[in-house]
Amino acid sequence: MADSKQKLENGYKKFLTTLEPGATTDDVASIYDELAEQYEDVVGANGYDAPSKLAKIFEGVCNDKSANIVDWGSGVGLAGAKLLERGFTNLTAVEISQKSLDVSAKNGIYQRYVKLGDSKTLFKTDEFDAVVCCGCFIPNHVSPDIFYEWTRIVKPRGIIAVAMRREYIHLTEGRESKFSEELKTGMETVLGDLETKGNLELLSKGDFDGYYVPVNWIGRKYVYRVCC
Repeated sequence: MADSKQKLENGYKKFLTTLEPGATTDDVASIYDELAEQYEDVVGANGYDAPSKLAKIFEGVCNDKSANIVDWGSGVGLAGAKLLERGFTNLTAVEISQKSLDVSAKNGIYQRYVKLGDSKTLFKTDEFDAVVCCGCFIPNHVSPDIFYEWTRIVKPRGIIAVAMRREYIHLTEGRESKFSEELKTGMETVLGDLETKGNLELLSKGDFDGYYVPVNWIGRKYVYRVCC
């Protein structure tokens, strides 16, 4: 039992290194590859309830269970599994870590598995009915510019639903405060631009409890409808 607990603690410390300043895309992919087999135990089974929250949020704006959905930054399939539980079966995984894709494939969560490489232009224009993204707006992972690509690949009237840790756009001190400031500015700039141009319509934005239960982290949701 002690060895198992230590293994989980070591795994979580390894995960935290993906957030360190200077970590490259290759560094992040390599760490997730290393953690893939134990990631659900390290994070998913340890009070990380954001995937369940996002699935519920998404179901509130999409009742088409056959909707063609891409899970961006799918990891080992935590959010995909929660969507599947709610009856959404047409799921595509997009992930930087091949071993994370392999783990989710073993569990049969998605219908398609796509490894994210150097190019973000992986899909056709208007290919999907929706994009979901859970927990990826953190240092060295996903930047707000990705909304431009999501707006391109989602059909008009489609949905973009994001769940993230609220503190990442509210931190005012500590080592992550610079990232927080950049992310908040980036989100305001990119989403403001897309709304002004008429590309996105805001359906809901706000905070929710239970993002990560053990430390009482609060979540922030962004839900948009693609207009054109």
